[in-house]
Amino acid sequence: MQRRPITGRTAVYGILGHPVEHSLSPLMHASFAEQTGVDMAYVPFPVAGADFAAAFKGLRALGVRGANVTVPHKERAHEMADALSLEAREIGAVNTLQIRPEGVYGHNTDAAGFMAALDDTGLDWRGRRALVIGAGGAARAILWALGAGGAERIHLANRTLARAQELARHFAKLPIQPIALERASLDAILPGIGLVVNTSSRGLHGEDHPELDLDKVDSSGIICDIVYNPIDTPLLLAAQSKGLCTVDGLGMLLHQGAESFRLWTGQQPSVAGAREILRQWLASTRKHP
Repeated sequence: MQRRPITGRTAVYGILGHPVEHSLSPLMHASFAEQTGVDMAYVPFPVAGADFAAAFKGLRALGVRGANVTVPHKERAHEMADALSLEAREIGAVNTLQIRPEGVYGHNTDAAGFMAALDDTGLDWRGRRALVIGAGGAARAILWALGAGGAERIHLANRTLARAQELARHFAKLPIQPIALERASLDAILPGIGLVVNTSSRGLHGEDHPELDLDKVDSSGIICDIVYNPIDTPLLLAAQSKGLCTVDGLGMLLHQGAESFRLWTGQQPSVAGAREILRQWLASTRKHP
């Protein structure tokens, strides 16, 4: 890709999170901008939790046109937005900000991105029993998406059971069963699970999932990890070694990002073109033992 020079007319966008060093969003949006001819710069903003309110308020003052929001700020962004899309309101988390003269509009493109990524695989994921690991902002979007996809039952596992119970109450109309993220609880439900989704950041630094016995998952089960850097997380590698179907986090990143880009610019970028660029980048930066 050729980087367009930044001038006084360049529209500035970015991503707020902590950490953001691993994020592929700047590279992805640079690809989208090159495809569509949009004059923009996309900047990673490392924002600690205590600084989020100040950073959020400062975006508009700095002339930033829009931003993505990632861990751990999605629920705080939901609280602070001046207006919310229907999906963001129901999910209770915001991952995309449109900054307008009249205020900051909050969207959630994660749910649609997750569904589009799974649909791209051609795998039969809708209507199955699911296990969701983690209870943060991304989990909210995926629970909503699984509900829209007709999940028979959703087991929500989290280290802090009270947090999973809180989410189950938020989505009271969905068939969610909160459980503790521990071996005994997971062993009891895994044989009937058709889809496992890791929504936590575990895997980002090579962590595995010792509570999860993949031998108990049916051979038709699908294992999905929304962590995308590294693309081959320990969870996905373990699932592949057992012959299970796996879905990495790159598809969800691309589809939610494309929708954010459309909301900001009115242009619909090609996911396929950006996917190859991101895969090449991940391959070139992969750490070998």
